[in-house]
Amino acid sequence: MPTLESGLILVKNTESVMEITLNRPDKLNALTGAMYRDLVKLLQAAQDSDDIRVVMFSGEGKSFSAGNDLMDFLNAKPGQEPEAANFIQAIHDFPKVVVAAVQGNAVGVGTTMLLHMDMVVASEDAKFITPFVDLGAVPEAGSAKLIPAWIGYQRAARMLLMGEPMLAQEAYEAGLIAKVVKREELEATARNWAVTLAKKPPRALRESKRLMRESINKPLHDVVKEDLALFGEMLQGDEAKAVIAAMLSKSKG
Repeated sequence: MPTLESGLILVKNTESVMEITLNRPDKLNALTGAMYRDLVKLLQAAQDSDDIRVVMFSGEGKSFSAGNDLMDFLNAKPGQEPEAANFIQAIHDFPKVVVAAVQGNAVGVGTTMLLHMDMVVASEDAKFITPFVDLGAVPEAGSAKLIPAWIGYQRAARMLLMGEPMLAQEAYEAGLIAKVVKREELEATARNWAVTLAKKPPRALRESKRLMRESINKPLHDVVKEDLALFGEMLQGDEAKAVIAAMLSKSKG
């Protein structure tokens, strides 16, 4: 486990899942530069570990994350690359599956980081808020492409131009998140998903995620050509053979 500097990130590894919790509830888990550096270290550690197959993100307290700590932004030196950019690049490039549990407000990067995760479950009180224009900025982390592509331009304009919060149920119906649950069921649901995913054949899981993610920017012809070739290769691999053999043995029993 890497040495963490912020003191504001909790981490534990159980059942092949790395659980990462933002632990700054008094500031609604607003993210500082040190927190971003810790998150990048943890993602690298999870990527390098054969024992970790899935990562789960959550936030302590009332809200998942209030986004960037604005004082950090104000104090940044001219030309200094924001630590947030390094984290977004790390989560975008992360090859293993990521699950997120979201409650309360997910503001700015608290929403856009979720676009680079794979399965997001939210509590009924969750709000996804992207006030970039109101802050004199523009949408980041690829959200200007991904949000319109996923939920349609008009709903995206309400979020990204108007800065209008999207509530959990609408986010689910629009396809921005995977499920809405009661607050008391949130962490258990996300953890169950993470553990279930961690039990699946690891290469099949990683390659499936890669195909899904890369297909966003590839023509369908190229996607079909690649996935059929990979499908044939993996059916001859150890993972598939072990699964099929177990299924056949079970059916005979």
